[in-house]
Amino acid sequence: MAVSHVSFVLIWGTITAAAALTLLAWRQRPKPGATPFAAMMGAGTWWVVTSAIGLFTLDSSRRILLHSLEWFGPAVLPPAWLVFALEYTSREEYVSRRTLAALGVVPLVTLFLLATNDAHHLLYTDRAVRRYGDIALVEARRGPWFWVFITYAYALLAAGTFHVIQLAVSSRSLYRGQAAALLVTVLAPWVGNLTYATDYLPVVLLTGTDLSLTNFDPTPFMFVISGAAGLAALSQFRFLDAVPVSSRVARDSVVESMDDGVIVVDDDDTVIDCNPRAADILDCERDAAVERPVSALLPTYSELDEGDTETIEIERQDGVRYYELSETDLGSTVDGTAGQIVSIHDVTDRRNRVQQLDVLNRVLRHNLRNEMNVIYGYADRLDDGEAVDRIQEKAMRMVTLGDKAREIDRILDDEGDSDPITVSQVLDLEVERARETYPDVTVESSAPDGDATCDRPLGAVLRNLLENAAEHNDCDDPRVRVDARIDGDEAIIEVVDNGPGIPTEERSVLRTKEETPLQHSSGLGLWLVSWGIERLGGTVTIVESDVSGTTIRLEVPVIEESEPARSE
Repeated sequence: MAVSHVSFVLIWGTITAAAALTLLAWRQRPKPGATPFAAMMGAGTWWVVTSAIGLFTLDSSRRILLHSLEWFGPAVLPPAWLVFALEYTSREEYVSRRTLAALGVVPLVTLFLLATNDAHHLLYTDRAVRRYGDIALVEARRGPWFWVFITYAYALLAAGTFHVIQLAVSSRSLYRGQAAALLVTVLAPWVGNLTYATDYLPVVLLTGTDLSLTNFDPTPFMFVISGAAGLAALSQFRFLDAVPVSSRVARDSVVESMDDGVIVVDDDDTVIDCNPRAADILDCERDAAVERPVSALLPTYSELDEGDTETIEIERQDGVRYYELSETDLGSTVDGTAGQIVSIHDVTDRRNRVQQLDVLNRVLRHNLRNEMNVIYGYADRLDDGEAVDRIQEKAMRMVTLGDKAREIDRILDDEGDSDPITVSQVLDLEVERARETYPDVTVESSAPDGDATCDRPLGAVLRNLLENAAEHNDCDDPRVRVDARIDGDEAIIEVVDNGPGIPTEERSVLRTKEETPLQHSSGLGLWLVSWGIERLGGTVTIVESDVSGTTIRLEVPVIEESEPARSE
């Protein structure tokens, strides 16, 4: 019987695809997974070639020999698939010489039993060649060891497939595409072998003759599907070029070399891993920290909630160190959270710096005010009126500077009276204060039609804007006007003056919140405005105008609306 053209296409197409994939994978060494994948596809190629030659070998003794030689393919393929899956899914710690030796025991025993089968018939109780036209099939009765090997092979295939599926579910799209193609690569011959092993096979016409299908093993010829899927993984999903292990190794390397300590805790609050920095901070061996309750290492851990931070104090040989703890959930499972990651960040230097600045600020502010008051008092005893006035002016400016520094502290530290105040009350209070302080300046105001309340730092912000507008106004008829209105959930306040305008170096404080050594503001007033508005959650804008003077607009969130207020 002549073998059909379909048979030739199937056989040689399978050999070509499997061999090509073997060579391509081999060239990718030593990338993770390349060597075992090449071994797997090489075993598949061997299986296909020996099966194809055997089909056309009509001599009984040679046909039985080729049937035996086919076994090198299934002996290598399942262990190679599992090793590949372990490397590909970043479980390379399980791949060792001992593991490879253990995986090779059953295949080696199987090959030995195959070579000595006539003495014990454990693998096959009988094998006979049946000719069907131009092809020859082996009719084999399977012995007990055959089923031992099938069980072993299927277990390895299932284990590797499980890891790849797990990766496909948890990875991003590129790795999902790779994993899907790899599953097709291994599942196609697996399904074919399962069909053969159970003596159930759909009607397949390999030739023009109706075959006794229970004698035909389609497994090796399913590698044409495996080859196509593998080539798709290489060409479409960058298989072996971009493998998941690369990103995991990168993440592991980053964690291992971090300056922050990292502790991984399971859902029972037991430490399951930590990086070297965490072990150093806690002054213990890395292995000693694992499997201990995290509370034994961090006593205040139970008080820490996800998203919160807590500062702890640890006594070390180099002195007391302060660390900031934070917690992040690893994710959720059906039964709850999978665990937590606790990060430990050393904030000792920052804490000391803040303390130093706080002490420096308080000492300077206190001493500045006291010394300037002394200077101001002694100036009264001098005879030169002009010099006295100059000294007192400068001394008072320094006292005012200290007062502003203290006011900034109160705003930023949220000290003092934090009760809200209405916009109208702020306007009345600060406008009246400006009128008393600068009697030569006309200060007008227009209260909002509908009132609302804001946080009290608004008063300090408005006070400094009024002071800045009045103090630097050198017009013959200096004027300052404050207009306020409520627009939805915002209070909009504009301070307008007819003065010379704010210098460029001063504007940078409000616009970019920056100073340079060559361009800096002359005081703290506009800094107080900038920081105060930021504390209120609002914005401050310098409104450009073609006419002289300055318009500064404040937009501040309101807390709640109040009764309408009067207009002045």
